[in-house]
Amino acid sequence: MMKIRMAHSLVLPLLMAAAAAGAQVPTARPTPAPAGAVPNDGYRLAPDDEVEVTIFGQGPGQVVKTRVKSDGTITLPFLGAVQVRNQTARELAADIAARLRSGGYFVKPVVNVEVTQFVSSSVTVFGEVGTPGIYPLDLQLTVGMTLARAGGTRGTSADFAILKRVGDPVEHRILLSDLSGEWSAATLLEAKDTLFVPVAPVIYVYGQVNSPGSFPLKTGMTVRQALARAGGPTLAGSTRNVTIFRDGEKLKKVDLDGELKAEDSVFINEKWL
Repeated sequence: MMKIRMAHSLVLPLLMAAAAAGAQVPTARPTPAPAGAVPNDGYRLAPDDEVEVTIFGQGPGQVVKTRVKSDGTITLPFLGAVQVRNQTARELAADIAARLRSGGYFVKPVVNVEVTQFVSSSVTVFGEVGTPGIYPLDLQLTVGMTLARAGGTRGTSADFAILKRVGDPVEHRILLSDLSGEWSAATLLEAKDTLFVPVAPVIYVYGQVNSPGSFPLKTGMTVRQALARAGGPTLAGSTRNVTIFRDGEKLKKVDLDGELKAEDSVFINEKWL
């Protein structure tokens, strides 16, 4: 929020000027920051972002909420059009205070700016994360940092995310445990990127195993690993007699080190007598 001290006699002209400029000027009421709010000290303003300028003086505080225009300006009382493109909220507050002081409108103006809508430079995170939503690129954020900011992944999530970038027809599969490579958890995000964390695909293991059931499929999971996840074979079961049911087909020749696919059913048969 932006705060500027003023005398009672200047409140009415301020409101009239703001109304003429088309800005919304409600009475300011101090409100707590919303839960999970993201600091925006490093966020650089651009067209379509929305800012809120709050003005406090000897009388009731006043708020000017306005959207950044396509030319990078906002319209403020007394000052008219103010260029805000590529400024942070803190830099803009200092700039407005200096303009008000140099223009003779206030002796010691105090200004705060709050970015209320991050539109121009933000990413969308949704799916199996703690707090899905739109997050500002107020610093250089990687895939991993952004997911952490979104509350991390849920217990039902896959071990990968899908990154979609404007202008790129390819949906990039990001393995969250991978911290190197062009498309990894260390990949820097760009404005308007979309990051989706799907529900983990599942496999089914049953037959002669100690803990049959469905299990989340991890990237690269092998038949051997799936059997271990299901508690291993019973005394009557044999890893030499395994059947996989995949896409309606029955696979009898099974490589225990072969990778499984989503919805595979692994059946452990009894030992041959």
